[in-house]
Parts: sequence; structure tokens; C-alpha cells
Amino acid sequence: MIEVGKRLKALRESIGFSQVKMAQALGTTQSSINRYENGQSSPSVELFRRYADYFDVSLDYIFARTDKPQGETYHFKPKAAPEREELRRF
Repeated sequence: MIEVGKRLKALRESIGFSQVKMAQALGTTQSSINRYENGQSSPSVELFRRYADYFDVSLDYIFARTDKPQGETYHFKPKAAPEREELRRF
């Protein structure tokens, strides 16, 4: 959660918001924002979505899975065992 906290803090600072102002924008408290940014607790899924929507970034970016704010495009290619014909057809 340390990397996530760094991303949340960087997003907030990129628009010049204080923790108090960010808390007001997201409907939470300043102390919660502080705990999230310092990796002491984790936001709810709903709050992660609010962050992503507010900053127009992907959740992959917030979770530090990519450095691209718009996220990644994934092409799912499951590896089915060759002996499992029914799985390869699926």
C-alpha cells in the first residue's frame, strides 16, 4: 500500500489540493486521506473509484501497475493445456 499511497499523494499534489480539500472533494475526512497517503490504511473500493474518476486515471495507475495514467490495454490469452480440448475450444 506504500506505492498506492504515493500515487494518491502525487495526484492530490498535482492539482495543489490540501488533504482537507481532497477530503471534501471525495466525501471523506482529512485524517483518512492522511492514513491512505502514508500507507496506514486502505481506501474502500468505492473511494478508489472516486479517486480514479476525479483525476480521470485508471485504477491500474493508482495501484502502480502502470505508469500510464490512462492505463493499459490488456489482451487476455489464457494458456489451456493441450490435452484439455474442451478448454481450448472454450
